[in-house]
Amino acid sequence: MKYARVRLSPFATVDETTPITRLAATEGVDAVSLLAGGVEAGDVPTYTLSVEASDELVREVLESDPDVLAFDLSSVDAEGVYAYVRFRAPPAVGHVREHLTRDSLVVLLPVAFLADGSIELTVVGSRTDLADALEDPPEGVGVTVLELGPFHGRAGHPSGPLTERQLEVVRVAFELGYYETPRRADHEAVAAALECSTSTVSEHLRKAEARLVAALFE
Repeated sequence: MKYARVRLSPFATVDETTPITRLAATEGVDAVSLLAGGVEAGDVPTYTLSVEASDELVREVLESDPDVLAFDLSSVDAEGVYAYVRFRAPPAVGHVREHLTRDSLVVLLPVAFLADGSIELTVVGSRTDLADALEDPPEGVGVTVLELGPFHGRAGHPSGPLTERQLEVVRVAFELGYYETPRRADHEAVAAALECSTSTVSEHLRKAEARLVAALFE
């Protein structure tokens, strides 16, 4: 069996976005991950999500979205919530789902929804089925292969402790010399490179460093 870690950009138009992609694109939402999901007839998915944002913000976004049919939130900690969401989905969602679960293919969870509307996920299956799925994606879907190789347990699985945004901030800080001794960059320099506020940089670095230390000792 082989695996492919891919980035999909299927939602090219407003009509093809979903409450989940719109939630991920909301200012103040750092990460949205699909933990479990089910689908009934008529393309009405039910997702269990991990959302790195305040429960107040998540509730506000979901309550105002006309395609959300029902939802429930469960607070995890100060960094995020679990969200159970049932919503109306455009046909594009079903087409992508069917394309990536046909024949021998299986999608591993979690699936990451990014702020730019793209989705990152890992697909496992036979070499032939993976090649067919990646070389002939559904119409309008962009596919970028991030990793490809033999599947061994969690190979290619998104097991890292950092969110996409945290990883980006830490990477830029590292490249600018923030972690060198003496430091060649401060929070202001990192914020300027990322075009965000210094408080945002400080918060992301604090959370990222705490996660990395926790992962080290776990």
